[in-house]
Amino acid sequence: MKTVLLTSIIVSLSSTAVASGNVTSKSERGDAYTGISQPTTPTYPDSERELKSVSYSFPISDINQLDFSQKQAHVQSRQYKVDVSGAQLKSGVTLNTSAKGALVRISAFDGKSAIEPKQLSVKTSTGKLYKQGKAFDTLVSSDVMQKNGMGFQQGTTGFKLDDSLGAGTFTLKADNAIASHAKYRVNVFEKNSDTEMHLTANKSNYLKGQALKVDAKVFNLGRTEKIVSIKGKLVSPSGKTHKVSFSPSKEGYVLNKPLDMTADSIPGALWELHTEVQAKVGGQLVQRNGQLPFAFAQKTASISAKPVVSGQKQSPVATIPVNANVDGRYEVRAILYGTTEDGSLKPIMMTHSAANLAAGEGAIMMKFDPQILANAGVTAPYKVEQLELRDQNQMALID
Repeated sequence: MKTVLLTSIIVSLSSTAVASGNVTSKSERGDAYTGISQPTTPTYPDSERELKSVSYSFPISDINQLDFSQKQAHVQSRQYKVDVSGAQLKSGVTLNTSAKGALVRISAFDGKSAIEPKQLSVKTSTGKLYKQGKAFDTLVSSDVMQKNGMGFQQGTTGFKLDDSLGAGTFTLKADNAIASHAKYRVNVFEKNSDTEMHLTANKSNYLKGQALKVDAKVFNLGRTEKIVSIKGKLVSPSGKTHKVSFSPSKEGYVLNKPLDMTADSIPGALWELHTEVQAKVGGQLVQRNGQLPFAFAQKTASISAKPVVSGQKQSPVATIPVNANVDGRYEVRAILYGTTEDGSLKPIMMTHSAANLAAGEGAIMMKFDPQILANAGVTAPYKVEQLELRDQNQMALID
């Protein structure tokens, strides 16, 4: 039996949901079982904050390389988790697997009450008992996980069920040495399974008052399978939770949740939709969990009118009218187009401009790089397109 956990196995025991688009999934914030440390947004004293109006430009060589579309948020999962006590583990916890060789991670919520793999026994559905980790062909102790586990907190161990056990229902049991009151999370990742849960949102960025729309489906070998139960909750970056309800759809379930709660005050941090499903696949119950990340912000300002480009011949400057609901620092991004000899518009540069605005009607002056303009070989009239407004205090796209 192997006693050294390979790096690839450790990676597999970490977060297993994969996100596409412009967002990435994170481990659950603030819990002892977090697999990968979370990036934090730096904070600065007021004296160090940028107070000046600034503009920055870079040339565009190929407009087709820039994508301004709203990306879907999507995750897929072949894993599930269950929270148990030490007493439950000593009595026996049921694990359902749909493929051989499941990877299992056990994390202590207190970060220190580790259960070592050799303290565990496994009983198959036919009653065969494997003691002291003999059901595992790969295992990792808490010390090894701490040294090589990509940021796993103390109190985390892992193992891989031997392929010879196949798929099915297993009873995982710990010896009496563990504390009954200790709390654990058991994560099961079925790397060889053909059954995946998919969560797909219509976009990845939302503002207060908009609706989060998510499709939840379970696929097996490309075919949708019947979901027999589903539940979910929204989790803010600070850990606050909000219950949500899914409704049946043609091939699965759908969530249509108006985002009427207050956006979290942690700049740039993502919210998550946590979803648990059970599906029947070939008569067997299959469990899946997934976390879908998305951005959620207050609409603190809006572009109130079309941009006005002045100084057309030599030094164009765009005035971007902005109506701010609150004092803050706001940023506009846009592409400047110039006119070629044949009269067509050519994209010249992408420009980002930021300024502090007081609540009410105001404007951000977008200044363009004169050297990029001179090298572009274009003339007036100029035009700005693909305009975006961002709240730098929230680090969020708001218009």
